[in-house]
Amino acid sequence: MKSVYTFTAFLSITLIIGLVYISFFNVYQTDDYIYAYTTEKFGILGNMLEFYLNWGGRYFGYGYNMLIPLSKDPENILPKVYPVFLIFSFIAVSALNFKEFFKYSWLQAFSKGVALFLFYTVILTNIAEHFFWFTGSNVYFLPVIISGLLVFFCKKYNDTNKRMWYGLVLLLIFILMGSNEILALIVFGMIIYWNTQNKSTRARIMLMVGLSGILISFLAPGNFLRMAESQDGFYMKWFKRIIYFSADTTYIVIKTAIVIPLFITVFEKELAEITDRYDFKKLIIIWMISFLPLLFLGFIMNSIGRQFENIIFFWMLSSSVILYMRFGEIKKFWIFSMIIILLPQTNFFPEKYKNFNISFNINTIAKEILYTNLKAYDREISERVHTLKTTPSDSIVVDKIKTVPVVLYFDEMSSVNETRDYVSMQLERYFNKKYIRTK
Repeated sequence: MKSVYTFTAFLSITLIIGLVYISFFNVYQTDDYIYAYTTEKFGILGNMLEFYLNWGGRYFGYGYNMLIPLSKDPENILPKVYPVFLIFSFIAVSALNFKEFFKYSWLQAFSKGVALFLFYTVILTNIAEHFFWFTGSNVYFLPVIISGLLVFFCKKYNDTNKRMWYGLVLLLIFILMGSNEILALIVFGMIIYWNTQNKSTRARIMLMVGLSGILISFLAPGNFLRMAESQDGFYMKWFKRIIYFSADTTYIVIKTAIVIPLFITVFEKELAEITDRYDFKKLIIIWMISFLPLLFLGFIMNSIGRQFENIIFFWMLSSSVILYMRFGEIKKFWIFSMIIILLPQTNFFPEKYKNFNISFNINTIAKEILYTNLKAYDREISERVHTLKTTPSDSIVVDKIKTVPVVLYFDEMSSVNETRDYVSMQLERYFNKKYIRTK
C-alpha cells in the first residue's frame, strides 16, 4: 500500500504545482467587470440590494463580490494570486480538521489535506469556473472552504461548550446560507438532523439562524425573475423533473463510484475511526442529505453544471464511509480508479449536454500546460483591455482571442455579425462604450 500513498502524494503535489502555474495567466472575465461597474454606480449596499431584487439571493456571495478591486488592479494581479490563495486555504482548513479530529501532527495533517485536494479536484465538473473565475470562485469554491471552518468550529464547540465557538458557528451558518444554495441545503439538512439528536436551546437557535438565512436567500425577488417558467403541462413538467433528477443522480453515482476505491485506500485509517464512532443508521441519514439539493435541482430542471460540485464532494465523502463500513473490500480496485482518473474526458454527449461527459480533470490540466500557449492568451487579453481603455471612440471592434485555454475561464464577445451578447454588454458598460464587438 505504500506505493499507493507515494503515487497519490506525487500526483497531488504535481497537480497543485500545475494549477499554481496556470493561475499565473488568469485574468478578469465576464461578471468580474459587471460587479466592478455596478458597485461603482450604486455603492456596495446599493448594489447588494440591486442584485437581491433583480438577480439572486446569495447575500454573502454576491456581497463579497462587490469588493472586487478591478479598477484598482490594472496589472491583473488579483486573478493570478487569488486561485492560489483559495487552493492553499482549502488545504490548510482540511489540515486543521484532520489535526483536530484525528490528532495528527501538522505534517501528517497537511499531507492528508493535500491528498484530499486531489480528490476534490478530480470530481469537479468545471474547474475553470470553480477555481479561476474570480467572482465564480467566491460562489462555488470559497463556501466549501468556509464550510470546512464550520466543521472545525462545531468540533471545538462540541468539545468545550464555549460561547466563542458557538458564536462563530452561528456566524458561519448565516454566511453559508447566503453563499451558495446547494451548500446551504446540505448544511441546513445537517442542522435539521442535529436538532433531532439535540433538544437544547442552542441547537434550536442554530436551526432558526439557518432557516432565516435560507429564507432570505431562496425568497429573493431576483431568483424568481431569473427562473424561466415552463410552458409544459402538469404531467410533462413532472416527467421532465424526474428525468433531470435521475440523470443528475446517475452522473454523480458513476463519477464518484470510479473514485471511491482509491479514496478508501488513501483514507482508510480515517474512515475506520469514523465508522467506529457512528452507527450505520446515522451514517445513512447523513448520506441521504445529499438528496436535498438533488431534488431541488431536479425540481427546477437543472442539469449537471458548476452548481453540482458541492453535491458531488459531499456525496463522495458520505458514500465512502458507508461503502467502507459495508463493502470495504472495494479498496482492492484502487488501481482501476488511478488509471481511469488519468484518462481524457469522454465525448459521448452533444454540446448542449456536454457536462454529462465525464472528466477527472488531470488529463485536461496536463494538456493545458503542455500544449496551450498561456502566455499568448494572457498577452492577447492584456492588449484587448489596453485597447478598450485607451481608444477614445465609443464604438470599437477588436480581434478575437486566438489562444483560448480550456482550464482558464473565458467567454468571448459577440462578433459584428451576431446579436449583442451578455459579455459584450458587460464590457460596454464597464468601459463606457456604446458598441464593442469582435471582428
